[in-house]
Amino acid sequence: ATSSRPRALAARLTRAPCVCVCLAAPAAGNRPPSFSKDMDQLVLSEAAAVGSVVFQLEGSDPENSTLRFGLAGTDRFEVDAATGEVRVARPLDREQNDTLRFFVTLEDEVEGGGHNNLVQVPVTVIVLDENDNPPVFRGTPYEVTVPEDTPVGSTVYPNLLAEDLDQVGETLEVSCSDLQQFPGACSRFEVVALNASERAFHGAIVLRQPLDYAARQFYQMSLVATDGNHESRTPFELRVEDVQNTPPVFIGSLAGVVHEDAPIGTLIMTVQARDGDRGKPRKITYQLVTNPLNYFLLDPETGELRTAKPLDKEALPDSTGVLTISVRARELVNGSAAGDPLTEATTDLTITIKDVNDEAPRFNRREYSTSISENVPQGTPLPHLDMLVSDPDVGINSAFTLRLEDISKAFQVEPESATGSTSVSIRVANGSLDYENPNQRKFIVLVIAEESQTNPRLSSTATVTVTITDANDNAPQFDRDAYTASIIETASPNTVVTTITAKDRDSGHFGENGIIYSLFGEGAENFTVNNKTGVITVAECPSPGASPCLDFETRPVYYLSYKATDDDGKGLSSNVPLKITLLDSNDNKPQFLSNHYRVVIDEGATRFEPQLQVQARDLDKTSQIVFSIVDGNVNNMFSIDPHSGELTINNLKGVDMTNVSKDDIMLTIQANDGKFSSTATVQIVVRDVNNNAPAFVRDNYVAFVQEDASVGTSVEQTMAIDADSGINAEIKYRIQKGAYDDFSVDETTGLIQVSNKLDFDKRSQYSIELIAIDGGTPSLTGTTTVSITVLNSNDKDPVFDPPTQRAEVSEDASPNTVFYTLKAKDPDVNSSDALNFALAEPITAVDKNGKQVTDSDEFKSFFAVDRATGEVSVARELQRDVAAIVRLTVLVTDITAPTTQQGKGILVITIIDVNDFAPTFPRPWTPEDPHYTVELLEEQPVGTVVGTFVAHDEDSKIANYAIEPESEFFEINNLTGTVRTKKPADYETMKSLNFTVVAYDSGEPQKSASADVTVNIININDMDPVFTQSQYEASVSENSLPGTRVITVKAIDQDEGVFGVVTYTLVGEHSHDFSIGHDSGEVVVSNPNILDRENLPELTLEVMASDSAPPDSRRSVAVPIHIRVIDENDNPPKFYRRALDIQIDENLSVAPPAPITQVRAEDADEGDNGAVSYRILQGNENGAFFLDPVTGILYPATSLEHQPRDFNLIIEGRDGRGKGPHSDTITVNIHILDVNQHPPVFVMPLLANATIEVPENAGLPNYLVMTVKATDEDGGENGHVSYHLKVNNMNKQETDEFGINADTGELRTKIILDREIRANYSLVLVARDHGKPTPYETLRFLTVLLVDADDNQPEFPMDDSTMPYQFRVAENGPVNMFIGRVSAIDLDEGSHATVYYHIIAGNEEGGFYVDKTNGSIFTNASFDREQRDEYNIFIKACNKPEYFPTPEEISVLNEERDPSIAQVRISILDENDNPPHFHRPNYYAGVNAMTNINEFVVKVLAEDSDFGANGSLSYFIIASNLYKFGSNRSSGSIIPSPFNVTEDGRIVTANYMAEYNQERFVLEVRAKEKAAPEREAVTHVHIWIYEPQQLIRVILAQTPEEVNMEQEEIVAELSNVTQSLVVVDDIRYHVDSSGRIKRDWCDMYIHVVDGPTQTIAAISDVLKIIDTKYDYLKNYYAGFSIQNVVPAFVGTHEEEFDTALAALIALLIVLFVGCVTFVVVCCCLRHWVLPAPSELKKKEALIKKEIIDDLNTTENPLWIEQKLKLYEEQELTMQVFSEPEGPGMAAIPNPSQERRDSADFSQVDNTYATIQHPARRSSDDMGDYATLSGNGLHHNSSAHSSLRGTPRDMYVATLGFQGSTFQVPEQTQGNSGLDALRSRSALTINKDGQPEFVAELI
Repeated sequence: ATSSRPRALAARLTRAPCVCVCLAAPAAGNRPPSFSKDMDQLVLSEAAAVGSVVFQLEGSDPENSTLRFGLAGTDRFEVDAATGEVRVARPLDREQNDTLRFFVTLEDEVEGGGHNNLVQVPVTVIVLDENDNPPVFRGTPYEVTVPEDTPVGSTVYPNLLAEDLDQVGETLEVSCSDLQQFPGACSRFEVVALNASERAFHGAIVLRQPLDYAARQFYQMSLVATDGNHESRTPFELRVEDVQNTPPVFIGSLAGVVHEDAPIGTLIMTVQARDGDRGKPRKITYQLVTNPLNYFLLDPETGELRTAKPLDKEALPDSTGVLTISVRARELVNGSAAGDPLTEATTDLTITIKDVNDEAPRFNRREYSTSISENVPQGTPLPHLDMLVSDPDVGINSAFTLRLEDISKAFQVEPESATGSTSVSIRVANGSLDYENPNQRKFIVLVIAEESQTNPRLSSTATVTVTITDANDNAPQFDRDAYTASIIETASPNTVVTTITAKDRDSGHFGENGIIYSLFGEGAENFTVNNKTGVITVAECPSPGASPCLDFETRPVYYLSYKATDDDGKGLSSNVPLKITLLDSNDNKPQFLSNHYRVVIDEGATRFEPQLQVQARDLDKTSQIVFSIVDGNVNNMFSIDPHSGELTINNLKGVDMTNVSKDDIMLTIQANDGKFSSTATVQIVVRDVNNNAPAFVRDNYVAFVQEDASVGTSVEQTMAIDADSGINAEIKYRIQKGAYDDFSVDETTGLIQVSNKLDFDKRSQYSIELIAIDGGTPSLTGTTTVSITVLNSNDKDPVFDPPTQRAEVSEDASPNTVFYTLKAKDPDVNSSDALNFALAEPITAVDKNGKQVTDSDEFKSFFAVDRATGEVSVARELQRDVAAIVRLTVLVTDITAPTTQQGKGILVITIIDVNDFAPTFPRPWTPEDPHYTVELLEEQPVGTVVGTFVAHDEDSKIANYAIEPESEFFEINNLTGTVRTKKPADYETMKSLNFTVVAYDSGEPQKSASADVTVNIININDMDPVFTQSQYEASVSENSLPGTRVITVKAIDQDEGVFGVVTYTLVGEHSHDFSIGHDSGEVVVSNPNILDRENLPELTLEVMASDSAPPDSRRSVAVPIHIRVIDENDNPPKFYRRALDIQIDENLSVAPPAPITQVRAEDADEGDNGAVSYRILQGNENGAFFLDPVTGILYPATSLEHQPRDFNLIIEGRDGRGKGPHSDTITVNIHILDVNQHPPVFVMPLLANATIEVPENAGLPNYLVMTVKATDEDGGENGHVSYHLKVNNMNKQETDEFGINADTGELRTKIILDREIRANYSLVLVARDHGKPTPYETLRFLTVLLVDADDNQPEFPMDDSTMPYQFRVAENGPVNMFIGRVSAIDLDEGSHATVYYHIIAGNEEGGFYVDKTNGSIFTNASFDREQRDEYNIFIKACNKPEYFPTPEEISVLNEERDPSIAQVRISILDENDNPPHFHRPNYYAGVNAMTNINEFVVKVLAEDSDFGANGSLSYFIIASNLYKFGSNRSSGSIIPSPFNVTEDGRIVTANYMAEYNQERFVLEVRAKEKAAPEREAVTHVHIWIYEPQQLIRVILAQTPEEVNMEQEEIVAELSNVTQSLVVVDDIRYHVDSSGRIKRDWCDMYIHVVDGPTQTIAAISDVLKIIDTKYDYLKNYYAGFSIQNVVPAFVGTHEEEFDTALAALIALLIVLFVGCVTFVVVCCCLRHWVLPAPSELKKKEALIKKEIIDDLNTTENPLWIEQKLKLYEEQELTMQVFSEPEGPGMAAIPNPSQERRDSADFSQVDNTYATIQHPARRSSDDMGDYATLSGNGLHHNSSAHSSLRGTPRDMYVATLGFQGSTFQVPEQTQGNSGLDALRSRSALTINKDGQPEFVAELI
């Protein structure tokens, strides 16, 4: 109650601001408070923001009581009662009140219930001015009218005033701003300041650019006044007053058109001009300035331009008929023309004189001729016509049509219409022209060009003669629709299949003489056809009976097309289907789909899984394949289905391998088709089976383990047993699942152990799936389950869950109230009885302001915890002022644990405040009347502040503000209470808006207060007037009086009040000719003179609607009014010619009627007023004419042939569609002309294309062929007919052969006619009348055909294909086989052209006969090519069915060429009857292990004695059997083969050979015929894979070519000596010791094969044998020029220098002296290998001496010479090895570039060419002449190393000269580490590990 007293007092003070009353007396002993600061004389700016603090009231009380501040007597401020802060509550406005007076109050609060002391002090607040008001224009609206000739710089408006209520701000300025609808207005005017200050502006508007009424009559702009911060606007309107200063302006069209035959006075056009000053226009007068040829007259008043005399377009210099004349228009001033340049204007008129039709279309020639082939396609233009038609008239007068007068309808003309000039082409319209029809060999066509759009239609004609030439238009014809033939698939090339010929109606090369035969279609390449005779034979092919040749298995039937084409293959053709069927023969052997099958089965299996089936295919369709097992079926274990090839196991108990020595069985399967057979191998591998799975001794195990068991503790022992043995019984244990990584099992023993720390609380039970796996393949498993239980241990502390817990309790909760229970758990116990709870330090608290409580411990006793249950309760009365949040530390203890187990947690308790007071809003809001009222201008932008509504709460803060319910127009800031607009408000839609503001406090329970706010919307002018239409349409009669209503417009403004009142004005052109009601919008006529439809048919007004707002905010809008002037009938029709003279033909068309002429009268009125109707008033005798009343076109009403020749018609034209008051007349004079109407009609011949036959022998001179006759229906000269012949488009009476009588029509011959020279003649007959003005002629085509006589003999064609005829027939063929056909031609016709054929010579044995009627030749016997392979017969063609030649004819057959006799050469074809065979049954070759892919190995050669394709062969490698090193048993065939064979038998490598080093292959190579029956031959190729160090070089003093010739003998002798197989690997040119190539010597590289092992024999062994056989070989050496036999490749060896050893030597030299040093040095030198050349130099003398001593022996001198050479080569080798490596070393040739073909010799071949360190060697560098490394005696870890067991870095040179003929005995002592070397090389090894050579021993 005490808190409401100051507010009540303040309210009373507000109602009585001038009274200062103290209502409460001070309590006894209590003194009143006093102000120390009271804001008196405070100075504030009126811009102080609402809510801003402007002063801090301060006061004091003697008793230090609580003070409350207040305000009374003002609503502009508010004060915080507690703090004294004074804030602005409402906006300040200096202009309304510059001084505020009110009271400030100060009240203390007296304790103990006494009365408060209240002190009030009057204060004055001074409000300072701010620039917050815009300038205001005075004296509006601003409107002015200015003459358009006002000089620039003149002041057009002098009193421009603006004022500003503010005392501060910048000097006022006024400027001009363009409006959107009136752009550019400000550029013509300037606002000039006359006097300006901060409070007022006085200025004027000055003209800066000239005005022009014609250009613009109205200006509106916006004037803007600004004081620097604010601006205001007002409109300014200026109307331009018209002044006479603009010359006349021409309007309308300035062009006219007139026909050249227009009569005098014809109106051409009307010139129109108006005064350029439209405000007060003057009348206009017209005059001609220029008048070409004085053709025209101009009416000075009306402006009508008419013809002054007859016009002549041809007289004009411009052929287009265009004239330009100048016209001047002058204004009348006071009734007369003024001479002022501003009152007159000149323009040019364009007059076009249109041509009249007085020229007919003209052809460039009268006659045309051309020729075309009879088979030209339809639409083909006639060639070389060059026809051109032109009409010199223009426009429609030059438009014409083109047509043909062609009774044959064979042609058409194009174009069918044209204008002016055009090229004309005539096309073939009917493509069925046939030269063979005599009536179609010549056509005469009449071309007519006739005008199409004129009257009369003038025309002209031209004649076109078309000659038809013969063409190849008959295709060859076969006598059957389809043909069939058959041939055996193995038929040899050139075997005759059949003969097919065709007939052709045409003659010459277009007929049968020119027929070319061809065969096409899929497979046609397997046959050939004689293009002249039509004989079809089997084509040349390398493999008859096999693809791609004829092969029944590939394609049994050929469906082909057989074509015959005449004109020597360039003409027409006909196709006929030909079916050739192949006859099958058993010529293919069965082929297995795979030559080798491999399958693995388990021992004891009863069937193959999957099913095992061998498959073979036989390309012969009729063959049946039978399968059988022919080898390898041990114990008869297996059987095969003979038909399906399925292999099965015979023993029902399964495969039994008892007494079988190996685990695989190799079966040989044979497929037989009854004639041929083939085999395949099936390898069956039988394997042992793992058929016992491991089994645990127990199905499951159960075990227990303590939770605290350590890692590695044993849990359970498991065991499994496998009945198998060996690896199949080896068991490993594995945990499959369930252990969770906590347990593991020993995979060998099965012992389960703990592998991770156990936790009973996480997992107490484990079910582990344990498996045992045996070692078999596939592995088998056994499974058991191990259940492990984890035993719990009490080892964990209890914990709070969660560690920090929260609770709330109301401040007013009574003691002992339980409000929370602590939550704790212990994983080791199941009962909460084992847990005790307690409070512990620290206990802390936070007050309601969030500060830590430190000054009191009172809060620690607020709460208690039940020890047993953990319930938290209130221990004493709570004081939220002391502590708002209490943080307790709580303990939980496991009382059952053997040791202390305790957990700690936190409990945070929030003491909830109790809310007592609701929020309140400031006045005038009260709880009883919670309402505010505010105002808001409409259309304010979004975000405009409406007001700020702030609430207060005595016991809590305001949490937030809200508008409830949510408003569509307003939103509130939930923290400040400021309300803003969400969307603009429209006064016209709603006058006021309401919303409710709700303030919520932050107390509990939350309380709120609401305030209802009413927003009154203040109207503004924000709407434009809107017309009911965007534009208006109106009409008014051209004779309307002033005041006549035109239209009423209406506009609506949605604003209310004066803002919505609309007024109307007219603006723009014609605004002075009409007026409008200011308020009504009614438009009426003001100036009726403007309404003349003929001059101005329509006009446009601009009407403006404006609202009634003040000028500065007035809104306007304008729309157009389109006014159409309605016509009145005030003009008469006029004919501009008084008479017309016309001539017409009497045959003018009546149905349909042809137009004669057109009369036309012009009427300036429109519609029915100007619609003229025509009629004939008089002169239409007998109703001969009809006049169209609408168009004025005159037609004939009946035939004019019997009418009077002259008519004079008077025609009237009346307006109003014949009912009007006005009319005019014209006279039409018509003269009718006679016409030639009918062309002649032929009677004989009657047909358009006639033919007459004349016997060839009767064609004598003056022979009467026929009498031509024609008639004409016209009389007189028009019907008089004469006869002519058309020659070169000219009418003549005769040609070179014929003549015709012009009067009688008799057609006679002039010469003797010969059919052989010319069989027919084509004539064009002409019948022509004598009509005028145009004569007619008719054409007929006549063919004179000469009948034949027998005067020609048959003749055979004379070309390469028939001189002679070439035919083929297979040997051993049957009798009556068709061979071919000959054909002769007889130029006679009919029966005289029948040809018969007879054999007159060459058939003495009677082997052939010929069909007499068609020339077909057949066999009469069976032929044998081996006895005779060719026959020549002669056939005679004649017209006699029987013919017997004379001996004289036969004797000259080979001397003279008689075209009636044909020579026929018949060849006998071979058959394939010899099998192929290889030259050798076995071939031998070697391949370098480092050989690249596609390297040559050896060439195999097979031959077939058959001829041509029958003898062609293909090679195949059918097996590549691999033999491992030292093995005589094949490891099987390698697939794919490492070798390929080419078409010519060259075997090349298909893979790298390194992996087969020292192994060998035996290739099975097949040679197969390409032709049926595809016989085969087989050979074997033995190939050894060697390294170059295994080769022996034989040096021969012969060229490679000579050695090749003797190669077999050399090899045979060496093989005989060595008793081994000698294989030649290469032959190359020899390179001497100086490195030069000796082309007369060569080296033969060989390797020797050891017979028992089939391996390459060691070089030392071979040379040793050769040495022992020297006496036997020496004669052969001399005979074959063998110079030496040596190893192919040598090298040197050098040990690495040991640096450690060198250091040791240096150390010993320092430590020892004398003999010790000498001994040590000698020992070291012993381990050094000196270069070979140095050793040789020391021994050189001894070697030479020993060799010379040898000369005294009994050995062969050749052998001694070889020793000397051996020494020289050894010396050279050592020198080469001793040379250092460097740039000068010879390049190593690329092995890939070398050829191994023995016929291709290398240009560089020197064993000692390049020697390189072995470290540089690689497989890519390997070659016959590559770097010499230790491949012979050096063991390398690579796959490409050769012999094993030799020291690592020994060079090939250590082999030295193994080829020596002296071999030292083997030594038994030496380094045992070299045993392998001795065993392989048979060399003697010295104590240093080096081989001992002969050179050294000597």
